[in-house]
Formats: sequence, C-alpha cells, structure tokens
Amino acid sequence: MHRFFQMSRGILLCLLFSSLAPATIWGQTPSLASKANVFIRPDERVFVTLAALTLAGFDAETPGAPPNEVRAQLLQDLKATPPEVTEKLRAFWQRLPEAERNRPTLAGSALALALAARPLPDFTLPALEGLPPDVRPLADLAPLIAEFAARSPVRSVFRKYAANYAAFAELLRQVADEELFRLLRFLHTQPIITARDAPPMADFDTLTSASLPTGELRERSRRIFIVPDLLGPAGRVVTRNDFLDGSDRRTYRRPGDEFFLVASAPREAPNRAVRWALMRFILEPVIARSGKPIADRRAAIVKLAGNAPQADPGLRSNVFEIVRESLGRAIEARLSIQEARATARSEGDAASAAGVQLADDEARVELLGVFERGGVLTLHFFEQLAALDETGVDILEWLPRMVASFDADRERRRPAELSELRARVERRRALARSAPVAKSLSRLEQADELLRAKKYAAARQTLEALLTDEPANARAAFGLAELTAKQPSAIETDAEADESDRLAALQERLEQAVELYERAAKLAGEDEGWLASRAYVAVGKIYDFADRRQDALAAYERAIAIGDVRGGAFAEAVAGKAQPFRPAKP
Repeated sequence: MHRFFQMSRGILLCLLFSSLAPATIWGQTPSLASKANVFIRPDERVFVTLAALTLAGFDAETPGAPPNEVRAQLLQDLKATPPEVTEKLRAFWQRLPEAERNRPTLAGSALALALAARPLPDFTLPALEGLPPDVRPLADLAPLIAEFAARSPVRSVFRKYAANYAAFAELLRQVADEELFRLLRFLHTQPIITARDAPPMADFDTLTSASLPTGELRERSRRIFIVPDLLGPAGRVVTRNDFLDGSDRRTYRRPGDEFFLVASAPREAPNRAVRWALMRFILEPVIARSGKPIADRRAAIVKLAGNAPQADPGLRSNVFEIVRESLGRAIEARLSIQEARATARSEGDAASAAGVQLADDEARVELLGVFERGGVLTLHFFEQLAALDETGVDILEWLPRMVASFDADRERRRPAELSELRARVERRRALARSAPVAKSLSRLEQADELLRAKKYAAARQTLEALLTDEPANARAAFGLAELTAKQPSAIETDAEADESDRLAALQERLEQAVELYERAAKLAGEDEGWLASRAYVAVGKIYDFADRRQDALAAYERAIAIGDVRGGAFAEAVAGKAQPFRPAKP
C-alpha cells in the first residue's frame, strides 16, 4: 500500500475536528445593503469577549444544539494563556450572582458590552450610565478582557479564522440584500439613513450635550451592523439598538440610531432574523414621523391593549411599542402570503391556490395571538397592508392613514369573529401532529434523523442499504462519504493502539471517503450542483491533509468550474486554491 498520507500525531488528532464550512467568498462590489447603511463584518471585540467568557466558565452551548467545533478548537488555541489571566476571568465569573450567571439573556448583554467598548487593545467603556442596565453588571469585565487580549494568543487566533468569517459575512450579505429588496419593494419606500436634530449625546471624549449650541441641528447617520459570530451556539441571534458602537467616537449619535444583529453560524440561512432586524431599522423613523397621529389615538389604543387577555407588560401602555410590534408582525404575515401566491403562480394548480388560503388562515390565527398579547393593531394593519400592496403608496405616507382609520370597537370584536377560524386551524394542526411520522420519512431522512441522534452505526447501515438498492443515488453516496470522513474508526480512537495501526486505519477510512465523494459528484443530477461542489471541496481538503497539493488543486478547480451555486462550496474552493487547507492544531 502506498503512503497516501505523511502526517504527525498532531495532524491525526486535528482530523478529529471539522472546520466551519464557508459558503461563498466575500463580495467586492457594493451591495444593496451597503447602500442602505447596512454594514456586515466580523468584529474582533465580539470574538475576544466571547473567548474570555468561555475561559471564565460561561457555557455558550444550547441544549440539543450540535456542538460548536470552532469553539472547541479555540479552547485548544488558548492553552498558551497565562494561568493568572485565566484565573482572573474565572474569579470574575464566580463573583457574579448565580441569578446573573444563569440569566438567559446574559449572552446578549456580553455582546452589547463588546460592541459598546473601544476597539482593542483599549477596550474601555463609556460611563456606566451610558450602558444599558443589563450590561452594567459586566462592566468590571472590560479591563480583564483588555488584559486577556494583550497577554493571550486570542487576537492572532481571530485572524486565523479570517476566511471563515469572510465567508459567513458574505452569506449574511446575500441574505440582507435579498430581504432588504423584499421589504423595500413591499413597503414602496427607501431606508431613512439620516436624521437632523440636536442630539442628546455627543463625542464621549471632548463634548457633552451641554456644549452644543442651543437649537443647532446636526446630521446623524442611522446604521445597522450585522456581525457574524463563530463562537455562539448554532442559530443564536441577538438584536439590540439601545447603545452606541464604541468604535465610533467622533460622530454625533444617540441610542436608537444604531442597530446591531449578532448572528451565530446558522443551521440554515438566517433570513427571518435578518429580515426582522432590517424591518425594525426601516420602520423606526417611519413610526417616529407618524408620531402625531399615533399620539392622537393613544387613549383608545392603550385602553384596548390594557384589556387584552394575555397582554405583555411592555405593550400595556406604550402606544409606540404597540404600533411597532403590530406593524412588524402584520408585515411578516403579508410577506408569507406573498410567498404562497408566488408558489401558486409557478405551479398553477388548484392545490397551490388552496395553499394561499391556508397561508391566509394561518396568518390570521397567528396575528390573533399577537392581538391577545397586546399587539392590538396587528389585524387592522394586516388588512390595511393589502391595500398598500395594491396601491403602491409609500409606507411613510400610508402609516398615518392606517392609524387614523383604527376603530377600537371594530378591533374589539376580532377574537369573537375569528374564533371559528382558530378552531378550524387548530384542528388541522392537531391532525398534522398526530399523523404517523415514520412512514413518511424516506430512508435519507431516516439517516439524517439517526445522525442527529448520534446513532452513527445505524445511520451507516441505512445509507449503505439505500446505496445498494439505488446505486445512482448521489445523496446517499454523499451522506455516506460525510459519515466516513468525519467519524473515526475504533482503532483511531483507541489510545492503546499502535500509532502505525491508527495511521493505517485513518488512511483507509479517508481513501474510502474520497471514493464516495467522487462517486457522489459524478452521480449528481442537474439540480444537485451544490452536492458536487461540496464533494469536490471535501476531496480537496483531504488531499491537502495528505500534502498532495496538486491533487487538491485539481479538486478545487472542479468545484470552481461548477460555479457559485446555491448551497455549494464555491468560497471554500477559492480559498483552498489560494492556500492549502489546514485545521487548527490542538
């Protein structure tokens, strides 16, 4: 047998970890998002803060979520941190009251702390009163983070993940462009990205609001920052706009001008989270400019919200919050119906038309729940937005009309009018939940469920049986290749086995993985370009591990030739061609 791999014990252990798989490369051309003051980029402050909390003892994992492999690698990378630095972080963590340590929103507070601080190596915070109340208990962590950044390898580790961050940022940019286009087209508007007034907060270093000339108007920029996060649990999203970006100290601003969305690596494209953040960013000045008509109807709206059976405390008396929540939920519902109509137009059959009615029923029942929690304008806005879609009037002009046409007596009757619809929808949902699941699952879906449950032997048996019955099934070949590449054999994980035997077992396993990836790529159909793209990149990575650079380059080239297909691995192919892929050494 020829030596397929030449590697050390360190490389063997590294192969037990898999790296985050970037989807695309960072684009170089201006996007719709960038023109709307939507900035999408990684932030060193966020990375270093979450790394410090990890060392301190904060467990960022979400129960039931897949483990964060980048975070696991980070712990290995930070072994060179001086023990006294780690001890200071742990001591801070232990000093926090238990209720604070276990607070579900603690991660959001830590992210706000990071983004409110000056850029490293400084990492100082504004005055305590300039921080949101939930962030203030963490303020004493800031000097410890600065020391951690100065004395540990964390900043060089951040640079190591530059390509991964760039790829994640590009995915977020594409999602932001897509969702921004949908929102602006539906609302017939453009983002309001500037404001003119005398801001209550000026430069932190040299100015105060008292030093501004009375009545002087100054222009402020409104911005939204979307920050990719590789260290959080899959799918975590934090959105805030109650503090200021600490990296900008020379611009007149006030809290509320800047929105922040911090998104962990998702299980799927985070369209909904990005859309909601963009919607809030777009709607805030729209709602503010409708302040007088909203204030004129305050008494009737607040009275109705106060009588809602499950009223959220935040929606009982704040009329602007009621408008904000109601309008956002109504827009979401309208967009879901738009999607159902687009499907019906493309498929053109009676079943698809029925799907539009089902979407409408589901939307109304969901909005009834929002109504009962205090969003008492949501069903009214939902109906009014249908007219907006038809007339093409800017939401900036349409919102005052919607508020003015609010009829409290009409809205009070909504729960009774929708009771029968709600019962019908809930019966339909109950039937769907009670339907047998096992029979509806294909063998591929069964294998996927087994993998999620970490029942690898059963998953392998299912995939092998499927590939035997359907030799041309590209997805089965790809699934088996992934399982083979990422699941070490018993010999490889046996600490008492001879190293040569472990290396031989590793070599045999990855040779099998290459064969399966190649088979999957060749079998991929016209609609499975993503699969072939990912298979060729996986082959390239394995060859890079083996120091077979020319073979790796050939595999990356085949992936690049497929193009930047949705769900593919174009970015990884380009990155792999530019530089050999290497996982982090423990």
